[in-house]
Amino acid sequence: MVKLNLGEQLQRLREEKNLSREELAQEMNVSRQAVYKWENNKGYPDIENLIKLSDLYNVTLDELIKGDHSFQKKIVIDQKKNKIEDLSDPGFMIGIILVFVGYF
Repeated sequence: MVKLNLGEQLQRLREEKNLSREELAQEMNVSRQAVYKWENNKGYPDIENLIKLSDLYNVTLDELIKGDHSFQKKIVIDQKKNKIEDLSDPGFMIGIILVFVGYF
């Protein structure tokens, strides 16, 4: 099975739901340009939007990101930039969990 990168996965899921980029943008409360960037790997949704997307498409976070190794590396790099006191931030903890989920 060919693994899709995050952008390809997001576009495929949106099209399966018969949503336009504009409709998805409205549903997600983001710009149409943001959706375009996500689907073309010019940017990544933040963890909050990843959770919304997984709920909307009825897929797990793991299913969304597992095939995109560059996105997984970005999570690791971003986490290294954070300071230890950021452990109280729920987004930080979810990022760490996603990194570990990708390895198992």
